[in-house]
Amino acid sequence: MMVSPDILIESAPDAIVIVNGEGLILQVNGETVKMFGYQREEILHQPVERLLPERFRSKHIGHRDTYRQLPQIRHMGAGPNLYGLRKDGSEFPVEIRLSPVKVQEKIVVISVIRDITERRIVEDALHLQKKLLEEKVREMDDFIHVVSHDLKEPLRGIDAYAGFLLEDYAERLDDEGKRYLNTLRGSALQLNHLIRDLLTLASISRKASTYTHVQLEKVLADVQRNLEFSIQQKKAEIRVQSTLPVVYCDPTQIREVFNNLLSNAIKFNHAAPPIVEITAREEHDFHHVSVRDNGIGIEPRYQKQIFGLFERLHRQEEFEGTGAGLAICRKIIERIGGKIWVESEPEQGSTFFITLPKIDGSPQN
Repeated sequence: MMVSPDILIESAPDAIVIVNGEGLILQVNGETVKMFGYQREEILHQPVERLLPERFRSKHIGHRDTYRQLPQIRHMGAGPNLYGLRKDGSEFPVEIRLSPVKVQEKIVVISVIRDITERRIVEDALHLQKKLLEEKVREMDDFIHVVSHDLKEPLRGIDAYAGFLLEDYAERLDDEGKRYLNTLRGSALQLNHLIRDLLTLASISRKASTYTHVQLEKVLADVQRNLEFSIQQKKAEIRVQSTLPVVYCDPTQIREVFNNLLSNAIKFNHAAPPIVEITAREEHDFHHVSVRDNGIGIEPRYQKQIFGLFERLHRQEEFEGTGAGLAICRKIIERIGGKIWVESEPEQGSTFFITLPKIDGSPQN
C-alpha cells in the first residue's frame, strides 16, 4: 500500500517547511503551525525569513542564495546557531536539516526544524555547573598553593633555630631538652613533607600536563636510581618480569606514580629481602601494569581507604610518610584515563594494578 507524501509530512514529529528557489514557503505541516503559532494561510507564499528573528534575516537571505547555487543535504546541528520566531514575537533555539529535492525541473528545499529549547536549558545548566565546579577547584588549588608556600618559610626558621640550639647550647641542655628539640625538628620535617605533597596534588590540577610518548622501562630505571639508597639499605630486589609498554602521558607525573609504588613496596616490608615484581600485559584498549611485593599487606577493609588523601594505617613512629602518595597516584592515573587499585592480604604482600590507555587513546583533561 502506498502512503501519500502529505500524510508522511503531517505525521512527522518535527516542523517541516518546504520552500521554493525564491525562498517562499510552499507547504508546512501541523507541527509547524503548532511550533510557530501561525495558521497555514498566514505563512504560505511568504518568505521563509518570516520565521526567523529580524537580526538573522539579511544574513539568511545570503546563505539561501549561496545554498541555491550549490544545494546539498545539511544535517541537523550543522551550520550556524539559529533561533525561530513565533507569531507572538517570542524566540526559541532551533536546529535545521536541509534537503534539496528536484520537482518538475525545479529545486525545492525541505527544511526539518526541531525546537531544542529543553536541550539548551539542560546544556546551559550543565555548562554553569561545570564552570562553578572549575572555579571551586581553582579556588581550592590556589588556597593550597598559597598556604603551602606561606608555611614553608616559618618552618625553615623553626628547623634552623632548633638546630642552632642543639649545636650552640648542647652543653647547657639536658637529655630531655635535646629530645624536645629533636622532636620539634622531626615535626617540622614531617610538616614540610605534608606541604610538598599538597603542592604536588595542587600542581596536578593547576598545570596543564605535557603529554608525550613515555617508555615505562626508562621511567622505572629513573625511579630505581632515585630510590637507590633505600634499595641498598634494605637489600631490596626489583624484578621486571616482562617488557614494559610505551604510554602516552606526562613523564613527570607517571614517574611520581612509580616512585610512590616502589617506595611503598620497600618501606612497608619486613621480608629479607624485600622483593618487588613489575609485570605488564595488554588487554583491549589498555595496558595493565602490576607492582607486586612481599610486604606486610593490607586488610581488605582498608584497600579503598588507602587511596584517600593523607590516609595512614600505621603510626608515624612505625613507618614514615604523609599518607598522600597513593592519593597522588590515583589522581594522576585517573587523569590519564586509567584506574588504580590494590589486591592484598595481611602478611601476604600487596599487588597494585594500573590500567593505562594505549597510545591511540586520548588523555583525559
